[in-house]
Amino acid sequence: MNRKKIARDVFLRKFQLERSYRPSVLLKHPDWNYTNYLALVVARVLQSRSNLTFLQVGAFDGHHNDALFPLVQAHGLRGIIVEPQARAFEKLKACYANQPQIILVNAAIANENGMRDFYTLADHPIPQASFSRAHLLKHKVPPDQIVCQQVRCCTPASLLKEHGFDRLDLLQIDAEGYDYEVIRTIDFSVIRPAIIRFEHVHLSSADANACVELLASQGYRFIVERRDTIALIEC
Repeated sequence: MNRKKIARDVFLRKFQLERSYRPSVLLKHPDWNYTNYLALVVARVLQSRSNLTFLQVGAFDGHHNDALFPLVQAHGLRGIIVEPQARAFEKLKACYANQPQIILVNAAIANENGMRDFYTLADHPIPQASFSRAHLLKHKVPPDQIVCQQVRCCTPASLLKEHGFDRLDLLQIDAEGYDYEVIRTIDFSVIRPAIIRFEHVHLSSADANACVELLASQGYRFIVERRDTIALIEC
């Protein structure tokens, strides 16, 4: 790359822009791009850890935008799956009925154990359910349909201890804007997942950057997807 191109790229990055080096035909046909990076990363870790364990935060019904469910089916992964909405949890139980190695927990992950206000709909579960009422409003959920419920909350460490997990290899988070808060609860001297996948799309720029900086300080490196970030550390 010549100096002019380097200078151009540096200039663009000052404005948080980046030139695409992808062949233009792939920009015209986005459906041709391979996007299941989590499957590749899990396959890599399975080469050295055949009994990979995971914790999934915010699984909803097990099908909706869930990249982990097919990997559990394919590899028989052992893990804990957490979902706070009671009706979504019932669907989750049906989804994993033939996976006895999976532990399902009707709760949310937070920075301390106990009960906490949680916002959803009265008549059916929604993927946008959150600790923040403002998050639902941002997604155009009618205010008069939003209800506040008390849900059980657990820290990752207490949940792993409760169910006898002495190791965590994969942490999958879809917490509707609370992802950074979940990651901040981790004591990396005790819990050090090889893979952490979190949804960055609902984080503020400041929180997304702080989350990446925190993980980078622990030795993680990153694969950025459209809505999610995969943080990976050497096994």
